[in-house]
Amino acid sequence: MNFVLWLLMTILPTDPPKQPPIALDFDRVITLHVEYDETFFEQHGDGVEDVVREAIAMHNIEWRRYRREWFILGELTFRPSGSELDASYILANFLHRTVALPDAIHINIVGRQLEVYTSGTHAMAIGGLAYRGSDALLISAAPGVTAELLAYYLFHELGHCWDAYDIPFQGGDSTYGSKTRVTFVIDAGNEEIMEDSSGPLSRRTRGRAPMVIREKLLRARAATREIPVYPQLHDLLLHEPSPSNPAYVRKKREILEAAGDDAPKIVSVLQRYEITRRQLREDAEVRQQIAEHYWRANDAISNRDYDAADAELQAIRTIAVATPDVHLLVGAVERKVRKRR
Repeated sequence: MNFVLWLLMTILPTDPPKQPPIALDFDRVITLHVEYDETFFEQHGDGVEDVVREAIAMHNIEWRRYRREWFILGELTFRPSGSELDASYILANFLHRTVALPDAIHINIVGRQLEVYTSGTHAMAIGGLAYRGSDALLISAAPGVTAELLAYYLFHELGHCWDAYDIPFQGGDSTYGSKTRVTFVIDAGNEEIMEDSSGPLSRRTRGRAPMVIREKLLRARAATREIPVYPQLHDLLLHEPSPSNPAYVRKKREILEAAGDDAPKIVSVLQRYEITRRQLREDAEVRQQIAEHYWRANDAISNRDYDAADAELQAIRTIAVATPDVHLLVGAVERKVRKRR
C-alpha cells in the first residue's frame, strides 16, 4: 500500500463528523396511524399516500398557529369498510379494533358520505366524527373531497381530540371552524380549551365516550347474558340510537323478532339509551338558543366590547343550567374576555 495513503487512512476519521443537534420548533411528535377503505382507494389509487401526506402537511401548518405538536404519518393500512352510513357505528367499531399507543392517533378514512341522526327526523351528512379527548377519529372523504378539504376535516376532528367543542349555528358555523367552507380559525373559548388541553385522554377516563360505550356494553351483557341474540344486540348498541337512523331501526326490529320471550329484556336495555324525537327536538332548541348567544359573545370579543360579551355569557349560563359541557366552554370564553381586557 502506498505509504502516504496508509498514513491518511490512519490519521483521518473513517466516520463523518457528527452534526450538532437541530433545534426542533415543536414540543411533541404525534404519529397518525391511518386506515383507508376501498372507496377511498377507488378515488385515488396508487396516489392514496400522497394525498394523505399532503393533507397532514397542510394540517401541520395550521395547527402550529395554536399548539406546538407536529404530526407525522405512521402506518397506512387498507381495510374494506362495508356499506354502513352511520358514522357513530363506524367510529365505535374502529375504536374497538385499535389499541391506545403513546403519542399516537388512529384515523379511519372512509371514501363515502357518512351520516349522523341527531335531529331525530332526518340524516345529516358529515365530514368527520371524533369523541372529545379521544385518540381515534373518523373522516368521511366522499368523492370530490380535495386534499385541502381533507386537511380541514383532519384539523377539525383532531381539535376535538384536544377537547374542542361543537355547538351548531344556522349557516354552517360551529364553535370549532365551519362546516360550509374551509377555515382553520378557532373561535373564542375553543382556543383557550385547546391551549390548556394535554391531548387525548386514557380510554378508561370516566364520563368520556370510549368508557361510556364500554360501560353500556358491559351493562347490556349482564342483563342479557343468556340470550342467544346478544351478539346482534352488541352490534346494535354501537349504532346511534335515533328514530331517524334506518340501520338502528331495522336491526332493532330484526333482534326483537328473533328474541321471542326474551324481547322484553332487550327492550328494557335499549330504552335506557334511546332518545325520543321530543328529546332531540328540545335539545336542538336549547342548543340553538345557546349558539345564538355564543356567537354574539364571540363577535363582541372580536369588537372588544367585553361588557356585551359578558351579558351574552350570562344569558348562556341562565339557559344551560343542566348542561355541564356548555359551562366548560363558557368558562373558557370568560378566560378569553379576562385575558383581552
